Amino acid sequence: MHHKRLVLSLSLFAIFPFLAEANSTALQDYEAVEERLAKLEADNDKLKDFNFAGYFRGGWESAAKGTTNATVTLGKGVSASGISFERPNWAQGALGRYGNEFYGWYDLILSQRFYNKDGVSMKAVVLLDGSIDLDSSNNNFARSDGNDISFGKMYLETKGLIPGHPEATFWVGRNQLPAKEILMFDWKYAYTAEGGGAGIQNMRMGPGALDLAIGRNDYKVFKTDLSGSTSVATNTVQMRYHDIRLTPDITLDLLGDYAMANASESQKKRAAAGEFFTLKDAFMAGAAIRKAGADSGFNELVLQVASNGMATNMSRLHGANPYLGHSDNYFGEQSGGLLYRAVTQGENFIGDHFGLVHAIALGKASDIVDPETFAPHSDLTFFRSALRPAYIWENNNQTGVELGYFNQKSKQFGKTLSESGVKTTLFHTIRFEKSSFGLLPEIRFYATWLKALDNQLDNVAFADNKDEQWKFGISANVIFF
Repeated sequence: MHHKRLVLSLSLFAIFPFLAEANSTALQDYEAVEERLAKLEADNDKLKDFNFAGYFRGGWESAAKGTTNATVTLGKGVSASGISFERPNWAQGALGRYGNEFYGWYDLILSQRFYNKDGVSMKAVVLLDGSIDLDSSNNNFARSDGNDISFGKMYLETKGLIPGHPEATFWVGRNQLPAKEILMFDWKYAYTAEGGGAGIQNMRMGPGALDLAIGRNDYKVFKTDLSGSTSVATNTVQMRYHDIRLTPDITLDLLGDYAMANASESQKKRAAAGEFFTLKDAFMAGAAIRKAGADSGFNELVLQVASNGMATNMSRLHGANPYLGHSDNYFGEQSGGLLYRAVTQGENFIGDHFGLVHAIALGKASDIVDPETFAPHSDLTFFRSALRPAYIWENNNQTGVELGYFNQKSKQFGKTLSESGVKTTLFHTIRFEKSSFGLLPEIRFYATWLKALDNQLDNVAFADNKDEQWKFGISANVIFF
């Protein structure tokens, strides 16, 4: 009951303009890093034809004993042994990312405008992303060695080709519609993993702007005993109707995705025989309302419903994105179940020297595949929270604590399994803006305590088979352009 009251009180800021001091000129869109880079690149594009921008994070981290990674075992609802592997930053998507974000991710975006005449412009855009190994000196680019590099995006972007909509962007290639992120949890509430596709963005229609896209993203559908997989073709349609201005400082977004499996006849027969799981269509629909506050503060409330694989993935502890599967892997036998999820995030200031950042998510799902055990016909409930109060110094540096708690219950095979945990991070950050979501760079000094209170879903264990961990580190997050 206390959880519901807390969510309600924080969510009210996002709805009623009189609960927070408004700043109608500072309405912001709190986006994933790659989307922030795209905006920087677009701003620079007004001045020159070639642009380069980037983001990276990295640093040092050590546990009190042993590795900072945790060992998890998934899939024990369909296989006695399951799948075990090391996972960095345990339950980051449920407890918060400060002091729980040790991996060297980067994005590098390059663009070249090669045509700009008679109201029509065209440019090529390339985004390289990946990670570098932070716990060894290995320099080889190989997924198994911890150093990854990939072309996350490569597409042609045009303006002026849509009749009657000179402001609209039409793109073709490997790209997707802009992501919308729950920043403290490091997952997106609007995001579709895509290969090749085509889309239209920012087409003004009525009170808002319309985005439409179609894309391809095939999945490795596993055998029911997890011993192998087959690739099944999949297409996804995406829609966003956004920036509907309700008041000078409140906007509404509507969003929806529909993923369609395109299995061959032989794949359908093998799935019907029980050899492979059946890849089933899924949808996600939702709405997000955002309110701008003073000093670049904000509050946001997101309501969503999803089915089948998207419902399962949006219930994950680690990266609750609206994907059809775990990255490009698909496990479990779906049966048409639904997930309902509510999320609120925001940053608010009290006076000149105190700020509070929050993210809270709660959800309820019925008759879906459990995201950790892969058990079918599971009923889930979850609550996730991260609160970050901080003292803000005169130079915008911050000293504070991030507190995280989550609880997830899953009823499967006639019994209820529980997973829960807590996180406390003491930190000091060197910053150059008051807002925690402002312009990077940021340097963090932190000490973090993680504890798994229950581990019946992902069977987590830290070094020496412990249920808790202390870790210490220094990290830098940088955007440059």
